Amino acid sequence: MPLLNKLIRMSWRWGIYGILTMAFIQNSMGQEIESKKIHLSDQQLEIHYLKAGNGKTKWVLIHGLGSYSKAYNKILSNLPDHVEAYALDLPGFGETKTSHDTISMESFAVIVNDFVMELGLTDVVLMGHSMGGQIAMTLAVTNPTWLKNLVLLAPAGIETFTEKDRAWFDAVVTESLYLNLTDEQIRQNFNINFNGMQLPEDAEFMYRDRIKIKEDQEYYEEYCKTTVGSIKAMLEGPVYLQIEKIKAPILVLFGQNDALIPNKILHPDLTVDHLMEGLTNDYPSIQHKVLERAGHFIIWDRTNKVLEEIETFTQAHK
Repeated sequence: MPLLNKLIRMSWRWGIYGILTMAFIQNSMGQEIESKKIHLSDQQLEIHYLKAGNGKTKWVLIHGLGSYSKAYNKILSNLPDHVEAYALDLPGFGETKTSHDTISMESFAVIVNDFVMELGLTDVVLMGHSMGGQIAMTLAVTNPTWLKNLVLLAPAGIETFTEKDRAWFDAVVTESLYLNLTDEQIRQNFNINFNGMQLPEDAEFMYRDRIKIKEDQEYYEEYCKTTVGSIKAMLEGPVYLQIEKIKAPILVLFGQNDALIPNKILHPDLTVDHLMEGLTNDYPSIQHKVLERAGHFIIWDRTNKVLEEIETFTQAHK
């Protein structure tokens, strides 16, 4: 594969999803999903989020890079009866406007914490997919009083990067690279997120939404700026060595066929199994599992299995 194609594919790692103006109530797959907004007074920021379920168990879901709350639709539509779930749009993604504050894992973590506090949630199962996993870990290190369990879904932050790796990202992953992607390249980037390297028909809306924001030049430039800023924030906010500070029980789930983590260019010999072996050696108390027939977008490829694993884990750590 030509190097340019590799760079383009890698430029959208940790999640590559667009933005959709959602209806107030969504009911496309099963359980009713409400589209809501909440004002965070300390942040002077209005957060858009999706809510589903009415159970006593509270889940808070953080999306990945370039993604949005709707990426959790299959999870939200198939919740266990005892669960009430909240999936928020981080600033600059989905229907939450850019805050224009400095982008960092810590600033995202503060927003998630304020979101939970504003809603008055307790005994929360905090979940993060991809970049959302790194944000969730960054927040969990502070051990907020409301945190019950931590679930990391194909998370960034487990794979570590050297200064040389970070210099590569700085040189290659730029706003211009994102701005110049063709529609076909964008589709290819979606494809590699899923098992079988093919965007599923029921996830086609993600590609359509991404193309919609591309049609608004000003909005698209802001979106690309936020995305690149988020990538740099992940590299500048490593959390792996701080996991030992987290008191809540942790579950990590990866897809066996994840094509994005580990990084196939910088770490071509590293596999998901290698990451899990390292995790076992460094943090033996963490539960983890690698799911077959699943790519990076594990929450879409194996929704029911992911829910089953989360249920087993959380029931064992009440």
